[in-house]
Amino acid sequence: MKERTRSTAGSVAVITALLAFSTPIAAQRSLTLEEALQHARVHNRNLEAARARLDQSTADISQAWGVLLPQLSAQGKYTHNYKDVEVDPSRFMPSGSNLPPPSGDPVFIQKREQFSAGLTALVPLVVPSAYPALSAVRRAHGARAAELSLTESTVLFSVAQSYFVAAGADEILVARNNAVTVAKQTLSNAQVLYQGGKATSVEVMRAQVAVVRAEQAEREARDIQARAYRALCTLIGAREPVRAVPSEALPEKASAREKLIEQALRKRPEFSLYQESMEAADANGDAAAWRWAPTLSAFGNLQAFNFKGFSGDNYSWALGLQLDWIIYDGGVRDAQSERASAQKREYEARLYALSDTVSDEIANAREALATKRSALQSAMRAAELSRETLRLVRIQYEGGKATQLDLLQAQDSLVAAEVAVAQARFALALADIELKKDAGLFPSNGRNR
Repeated sequence: MKERTRSTAGSVAVITALLAFSTPIAAQRSLTLEEALQHARVHNRNLEAARARLDQSTADISQAWGVLLPQLSAQGKYTHNYKDVEVDPSRFMPSGSNLPPPSGDPVFIQKREQFSAGLTALVPLVVPSAYPALSAVRRAHGARAAELSLTESTVLFSVAQSYFVAAGADEILVARNNAVTVAKQTLSNAQVLYQGGKATSVEVMRAQVAVVRAEQAEREARDIQARAYRALCTLIGAREPVRAVPSEALPEKASAREKLIEQALRKRPEFSLYQESMEAADANGDAAAWRWAPTLSAFGNLQAFNFKGFSGDNYSWALGLQLDWIIYDGGVRDAQSERASAQKREYEARLYALSDTVSDEIANAREALATKRSALQSAMRAAELSRETLRLVRIQYEGGKATQLDLLQAQDSLVAAEVAVAQARFALALADIELKKDAGLFPSNGRNR
């Protein structure tokens, strides 16, 4: 009996070791968390859309400059008239005049085949509203840049969540595989004892039921794993099978609360977003107010024709100054000013609200990290005790000192403990990332260095 017990325990240990080092899924590429985040930076669709919005605001700056820069336009025109209309200058000579008749080409008022070309230049000289409007567009561009950082932070946090869910699914599947192996070994032992008259048929059937349940749990774990990896691949834009290979190192202990709050106030993109948006709204309000002022521009035009007019030349040019002043516009400028003021108050309220809550967020995240760290230690200790309990109960069962129900219960407890370790490990890693995100330290990029 002792030899059979040692053989059984040895077989379980070997199979468990092999399964622990086996690949949970058929994967072609292993990814660390940082590699997954980098892949998402390049291929995630939401980040692509956010970058496109930033490019749009860059184009808005160029468009705002257009109000302050000279404008030059050219025009060419061809006209087919129904007849020539010309004037004979001699008809305008006073009768009885001794002056010689005028000579030269006739003066055309209208030519049958008429060609003309022209250039027009407009140079803004004084446009009071354009400068605050340009400042507003630049501030809006800064807000869009902060919005991109915020979107990146949100997307990459979702990637980290999916990554750890996938990694946890791998470990849970390994635990389920181990449970199937242990259940089958228990069934084999029950069948041997039944043949030797030391177990009943009910015990054999109980062991068979345990195998069926373990195999079903394994299939469900495999399905969960597949869903987790599909979600991860979608977020990072992967087109090939991947496998999450997280770091084995545990997160470091959190910094002091005051230090984290100070970092959050400087580095979280929401603060930059609200601040830039406030300044953009303020500049828009100034631009709306300055639209009450007149604008001054210089203009020039040059035209050429295929005929001579009364001037005797087939060209003309002119230079001048133009003053434009909109006295009444139906209240549009006032409405724009009021809208800008309301936007500023909105972003100001959001900024103050975030400043008020950041301390609570940091405190909650620090406490959650400490709790998750303690939970991992408890889960690891529970797993050790469950493994030792299963070993002792198996020996007692084969020695007739424990029931099969005790053995099956010990098996279930070990599986639950191993699953809890996997969940606790990755819950700790995710809590660490969440704290860094609240403090403006995740994702790690140029603004966080």
